[in-house]
Amino acid sequence: MKSSPFRVQRLALYGIVLLAFALRVYRLDAQALWWDESLSVYRATRDLATVFANTIRIQNILTVDTLPQLYFVLLNLFARAAGISEFALRFFSVVANVATTPLLFVLARRWFAPSMALLAASLGTLAPLYVWYAQEARPYALVLFWSTLAVYALARACASRLWLGVYVVSGIAALYTHYYSIFLLPFHFVVLVWWQKNSKRWSERAYVLLPLVPLAATIFLLPQIRASAAGNAGTGPYFVPLEIILRDLLNSFSVGITIDLTSAWWFDGVWFGLWLIGIALPNVMNNRRAEFRLFDLAYLFVPIACVQILSYFRPLYQNSRYLIALSPAFYLGVAAGIGALMQRWKPAALAALSVCLIGTGMSLNNLYFDPRWGKDDHRAWAASLRERARPGDFLILDSPHTEELYRYYAGDMMPMTTLPILRADGKSSPEIDLQIVREAYRQNVRVWFLAMHTPFDDPENRIDKILNQEGVLLDQAEFAGTSTQILLSQFMHALPIVEPSDIQHPLDIAFAGHLRLRGYALASGIVKLYWQLAEPVGEDYAVSLRLVDLAGKSAGQWDAVPLGNRAGSSTWRAGQIIEETRAVVVPRPPGIYRLQVVPYHAATGFALGEVITLGEISIP
Repeated sequence: MKSSPFRVQRLALYGIVLLAFALRVYRLDAQALWWDESLSVYRATRDLATVFANTIRIQNILTVDTLPQLYFVLLNLFARAAGISEFALRFFSVVANVATTPLLFVLARRWFAPSMALLAASLGTLAPLYVWYAQEARPYALVLFWSTLAVYALARACASRLWLGVYVVSGIAALYTHYYSIFLLPFHFVVLVWWQKNSKRWSERAYVLLPLVPLAATIFLLPQIRASAAGNAGTGPYFVPLEIILRDLLNSFSVGITIDLTSAWWFDGVWFGLWLIGIALPNVMNNRRAEFRLFDLAYLFVPIACVQILSYFRPLYQNSRYLIALSPAFYLGVAAGIGALMQRWKPAALAALSVCLIGTGMSLNNLYFDPRWGKDDHRAWAASLRERARPGDFLILDSPHTEELYRYYAGDMMPMTTLPILRADGKSSPEIDLQIVREAYRQNVRVWFLAMHTPFDDPENRIDKILNQEGVLLDQAEFAGTSTQILLSQFMHALPIVEPSDIQHPLDIAFAGHLRLRGYALASGIVKLYWQLAEPVGEDYAVSLRLVDLAGKSAGQWDAVPLGNRAGSSTWRAGQIIEETRAVVVPRPPGIYRLQVVPYHAATGFALGEVITLGEISIP
């Protein structure tokens, strides 16, 4: 029978793992996917041959993904069982990150007592950086798992052939999940040299060559690495000085990426202070202080040094997520620092730990609830488009790289194309773009323009300029976006100006503000209203279109500025009759309904006159 302390330790670890799971599934699908995640959707919904080929088709150009295949193969298989909802796609990352928690514990147990190992696992559980990437359908949670497993297996490989095999498999898996895992191999070599420094047998010393096995496996990745690097030439990344890299990693590992740097510096300072104490005065077992210092310093700084040195030849550092695999070393060092303070000055240790928890709590609160740190709101533009779309509409999407994201949220609600036209040589095709826009105007009543710009597709906003040059902007709405500016615009080739003889049901009803209703028309869910100004006005009027039953109960209401917020009454010429087209939702149950209309000041909501009943509609 196992001892009571062991049972308590095991239950505590179970509790930490459950907490990790709860923090990562909480509001997992509260936000829409962002552009990077749409690339994962692409890989999750294609056949496995395409996934293994590591290619993404943008228009008619076959591009090479900047990340290797393993994550996408596993996600593809997972999606076949779980589906491709936002929750399902991200849940795969949740599983990978939660599985990292016990790895932090068993890795820490090499040097720490159980209580301190549990603390190290807790730091990883609460880490906002881990929660963020556990809630993202990208490979960063998985590469963290593989690389941490490789480090733990490395620590045991010299004494067990089983763990030697685990190291080789997890090391290769990490490389095939993210290329930057290669920068951990020099660290593996350094710690193996230390661990084998007293070995006298050549068979034991040969273990220092173990990292060469996963390194050799990268030979199969070289062609796609070269192709990916060639595709990114001239578009970044750019050289980042070492001090900025260190500051970025410290902030990310401490309080994550969901807190203002102006608020984070003193939290970062406390975390860094604890890590320094952990390196200088580690509270470790079995007199392994020197080993722990070397291990932790090499774990953190050997990969960083490799990235920095190679960046002088080709810039490599892009974001802290690319080096997330180094973060376990930071949490081990901080746990060691808290343990050292607890032995020497318990109030200081508790105070420092409290500061860390406050910073973590602030960052997690921002992650969950603060829209400043939210992902792009692709659900909102899709809902707006779905509500306002009608037959005869056409959509142009800029940029082509966002087509997968568009189709995920909008499906096939209307005919569409992507612009600008891309070429394999990277040159633009302005004549073809112009021809396509003109054809869209010629064949369709309205042309929608959804701009989700990526700077390498349309850096000069050429498509937007062509649309404005060849047509009239009716309406434009901006939606929340932190990584991408999202604009949804509506165009027509020309303003819909009609003659009195074109009106199906002529009227002449005067309202305040020089506005007249000249008539209306009805046809299968479409209502057309005809407006005229006696004199120019300096404001936009809005119109409320309503359906009420015979008892006066509302069955539907649609409020909008006629034509749109960029072509409202403030832009109309006096005497022109403007045709406004509205789509209405046919109510249920069947019966007789009255169609009513009232214009009002858009800025204040004050009506320009009485509610007018246009007529009765019979719904069979």
